[in-house]
Parts: sequence; C-alpha cells; structure tokens
Amino acid sequence: MTGNPKILITGSNGMLGSNLLEELTFKNINGFCSQELDITNRKQVFDVLNRIKPTIIIHTAAFTDVEACEINPDKCFKVNTIGTQNLVDFCVLKKILFVYISSTGVYGNNEDDKPHSEFNLIQPNSIHHKSKVFGEEIVKNHLERFLIIRTGWLYGGNHLNNKNFVYKRYVEGLNSSIIFSDQSQKGSPTYIKNLSNQIEILIKENINGIFNCVDVSNGVSRYEYVKEIIKQFNLSTKVEVAPKGMFKRVAPVSKNESAINYKLDLLGMNQMKDWKFALKEYIGNIKNEI
Repeated sequence: MTGNPKILITGSNGMLGSNLLEELTFKNINGFCSQELDITNRKQVFDVLNRIKPTIIIHTAAFTDVEACEINPDKCFKVNTIGTQNLVDFCVLKKILFVYISSTGVYGNNEDDKPHSEFNLIQPNSIHHKSKVFGEEIVKNHLERFLIIRTGWLYGGNHLNNKNFVYKRYVEGLNSSIIFSDQSQKGSPTYIKNLSNQIEILIKENINGIFNCVDVSNGVSRYEYVKEIIKQFNLSTKVEVAPKGMFKRVAPVSKNESAINYKLDLLGMNQMKDWKFALKEYIGNIKNEI
C-alpha cells in the first residue's frame, strides 16, 4: 500500500467497527453508523461514497442476531446481502479495496470436528450464515481488490455493552454459585483488538483474498470458554456442562465454528494471539474499569 488511504468504515458504532476506529493507525478514517449510512438505501450509499471518496471500505455493518435472522429472513438478506451489493456496486466503478467481514460459521457442518481452514467447503446452515455467503459471492464475483475476513466469537469493547459476552458471564458468575454452558458447540474466541491489528497488516501489505482471522486455539467449546472467563475473573462460581436441550435455539447453527488461520500461517503473516492470552488481556482491562 502506498500513499495515505482514505478509509470508510460501515457499522462504526458496532463492536468491531468502533474498535477499528480506535486501533487503526491510518490518518484519514471516516466512520458511519447505520443512522448516518443506511447500507440498504442505494441512493444514500452512492451519495455518501461519492462525497467521501474512500480508497478503502471496511464493511462491518451487519444484522448479526443469528436467532432474529432465522425469524426475519427478509431483513437479514436485505441488510447482509443487498446492503453489501449496494456498496460493491459503487466499488466496481472505482479502484477501491473492499474489506468484507464474514463468519467462520459459513463452513457449516463439515464431516469432521477439526478447526476449518480456508480450503474447507462452505456449507452454511442458518439464514444468517447463508446471507454472509451470498455477500461473499457478490464481493468475489465483482471486485478485483478485496479482503474477505472470516472470523467468529468476537468479544471486546465497552464492558457495559449489552452484547458483551465476557462481561455478561462475569455478572452471571457474581450472582450465581453454579452456571451452565454448552459443551456441544466449538468456536474460536477472538479479541477484536487482535482482529483490527491483523486487518491493518493485510491492508498495508496489499494482500487480497479470503482469510480466516481468529485467535489461536484448537477449537474451544462454549463450556471451556465460559469456564476460562470465570477463572480469569477469579470467581468461585462453578461452571457445569449444560444438560442436553437446556439452550434451545431457533437457528440451526453449526456445532463447529472453530477455525485456523491457515493462509496467514502459510504467508508468515499470522499475528493473531493465543485465545487464553488474549482473553486475559481483555479481562485485565475490564478489571481496571470496574
């Protein structure tokens, strides 16, 4: 990458979007929340982008509630797929690098329970993950310059945010002697600060393509994740494996959303951290705030 890029971030009030605004070291960054840039409004998208004239778009805006997506697929596809289409259609006319945030959930139910590499087939089960795959296809099929970032189980940001999984488990642990967690689903807990830094590296090195970007683990169950959170907060709360059927979900989510950063490793560019080390860093920050 040369020169001083002009970056536009969609979804800048979200967990990842707001962290990118804080962490990226580029000088010229414009963040837009959904109230300022409705990505489903094609005219508004073109008006804003023509005014800002970005050279890089980092697209974090999305309808991320997996359960709600299953109940309201029209909204899901309108935001996650058509919203992406509107942004991509503008980029087709310009030489813009488009960074699309996707999910490791797109791999779906593959034949084994090992962490997924970028070379695994994608077989999304839920409406949410199908909408993200359709967004990926739009990006891949229409743009020359793009990064598709598959990540998952993100945490970080303001501990008082209602979607802050880590802090909510802390509060639950404070108020309960026993809490239950699902052992049947695996993922890769990922600190948004590490993801933001990895995205910056890929941009600066002029890298294109599809990349898993998760903190390093060998597949962590929800149960193991919650147990580690409670341990690092130094709580005496007991974490038990949830009985089968205790956590009923509308969305048919994959039992294995874990991943490895295989392509980053092959390129020698993997800067994502060990998941326990990253979690300790974040919980340390929370402890300083509460």
